[in-house]
Amino acid sequence: MNVNGIGAATGYQAAGKAMVRQAQDGTQRFDWEMVSQTPPSFVGKVWTKEELMQSVDKQVQSNQSKKMSVSDMIKATCIEGTRARFRFAGEDKIYTFDEYIKELDKRSKNNV
Repeated sequence: MNVNGIGAATGYQAAGKAMVRQAQDGTQRFDWEMVSQTPPSFVGKVWTKEELMQSVDKQVQSNQSKKMSVSDMIKATCIEGTRARFRFAGEDKIYTFDEYIKELDKRSKNNV
């Protein structure tokens, strides 16, 4: 079989239980027909897209109490803390910490 419609396969190379096809143009393609239908031993549960999305949403909701403010995040990640000077990409104006937070809040509200 020709994978993704690219040339005839010229050879196989073992990659675990699956196979990799070497196409005539030198590209390698994963051979889906050779994949085992059982998940690997390290997989605890196979999730559907909907189950995965629900799990992520649930995790995000459960972590809302841990959410930091923008001001706290910048303080935690900026070595200089509130003494640093800030500017927006592509702009020349330099802001103090408090000015930057106010301008960031203003711009964020305008983009919502």
